[in-house]
Amino acid sequence: MGNESAEIMEGMEYEVKVDAKGTKGEGIGRIGDFVVFIKSAKTRIGNRYKIRITKTHRTFGYAELTDSTGTFVGNGSLLEF
Repeated sequence: MGNESAEIMEGMEYEVKVDAKGTKGEGIGRIGDFVVFIKSAKTRIGNRYKIRITKTHRTFGYAELTDSTGTFVGNGSLLEF
């Protein structure tokens, strides 16, 4: 595991490319060696998304989508600000 993964903490925001989809529709991407499961059935393989880390483990974590006009919440709804 690279040093990048050790610095990833809950609440941090990144831009990641979705490389695969999980069995529950979540997007799967990487930040260095750190695997991120992005909670949203709206992600598409090959696209880049802004995400916020919601939970971390040693080698992987979970995230939610964000963007400049609002935040995607767990059920896929977009909250406007």
